[in-house]
Amino acid sequence: MKFGIFGDTHGSIKELGDQGKIFNEVQFLVHTGDHWQDGLLIEKNWGIPVLAVKGNCDSGPAPSEFVFDIYDTRFFVTHGNNYGVKAGLHRLFYRASEVGAHYCIFGHTHIPYCEKINDIVFLNPGSWTWSRSERRYAGILLSLEENSWQCRFVHY
Repeated sequence: MKFGIFGDTHGSIKELGDQGKIFNEVQFLVHTGDHWQDGLLIEKNWGIPVLAVKGNCDSGPAPSEFVFDIYDTRFFVTHGNNYGVKAGLHRLFYRASEVGAHYCIFGHTHIPYCEKINDIVFLNPGSWTWSRSERRYAGILLSLEENSWQCRFVHY
């Protein structure tokens, strides 16, 4: 099992074309919001299912958060703006704990992030279009290998 995580694409359609090579072996993708409709375009063009949340720059029918399970692992996905992630992760930590998440996937900061806090792994793919980090990543690949989830930031 392997899936990709990306977000904060902000409608940069030109940048989307090159990312397909990186995510071509995944079963699905998660878009962390801010132009979640880019996820629909990717789904159409690459044929990879996309789960998406809306961010602070979005409107429309996408949810602001959702939970999904793979085997015995629970994932919580949100953009993060409703939890003040630019000021810290304490509110997001409480929400992820409340829903029983093992992994919390979020965006909004445009800064790649991977850290385990207590028993929850927090993942932010950053932004491949407007990165606020020295390193630009296309996103994250998360794969189940030998009963353990492995996280890897991927370049494009």
